[in-house]
Amino acid sequence: MKKGSALRASATLLATAAATMPLGALALDAWLGRDFAVSALLGAGLAALLAVSSLVLAAWSHDKPEAVFLSALAGGFLARMVVFSAGMALLVTATRLPATAFVAGLFSYYVLFQVLEVRALQKLFGRRSALPH
Repeated sequence: MKKGSALRASATLLATAAATMPLGALALDAWLGRDFAVSALLGAGLAALLAVSSLVLAAWSHDKPEAVFLSALAGGFLARMVVFSAGMALLVTATRLPATAFVAGLFSYYVLFQVLEVRALQKLFGRRSALPH
């Protein structure tokens, strides 16, 4: 697999975030206030970081032996959960920003990035059937 392809897919994810996050933050600022907008923006930014790291890890581990691939998959999932939990804990303990807006921003962008990530991985590695031939 080409590293350039993974970088191009990561750039697409980041460009999507850069194009949509400011508009969403402006809309939330006008509708619910600055605290909600900042909190949702932090959640969306964390989702972007997690999506790019997941894509890079999948691209790196794709051509590795099965044990390494599965370790990277499980380790990456665990690491994303730890980072999310740490971000949520920091938000609640260190700021007065609303946690609901953070979670809404994170999950909204998480779903968007999952769709983009699956499409990018299909382009990078081709469509493979899980069924025996």
